[in-house]
Amino acid sequence: MITLTANAAEVVRGNMVKEKLPANTALRLGVIDDGCKNSGTQYRYVLEFDSETVRLGDHLFESEGIRIRVDQESLAHLDGVQLGVKQGPKGTEYMFLNPRAEHSCGCGNTFSETMPNIQAKELEAN
Repeated sequence: MITLTANAAEVVRGNMVKEKLPANTALRLGVIDDGCKNSGTQYRYVLEFDSETVRLGDHLFESEGIRIRVDQESLAHLDGVQLGVKQGPKGTEYMFLNPRAEHSCGCGNTFSETMPNIQAKELEAN
């Protein structure tokens, strides 16, 4: 499950209005295999607005009145994430509270995680 804090939902709604996005727009969350250089992180969060139709394999969530879409591959890394906001030097910034993240970069946009025990044991057997 993916959730937003009340403040994050307010920021998302405000951005949708400011960008004049259609009513069917959802927030798409994902990860790509691209950590910050020399940080020990492996994945980068991807956050964008999506007005297209649902893609095959998408998982749909709703939190605080905001529709959220996550692709199947990303869900393995994002299940349990709560999206929050904080005030940073560049204004309001999104913040990912990820229970699967073992280590995050100072930028807050990249992370690494431990492999589940089953996968680790399978790798050791090979």
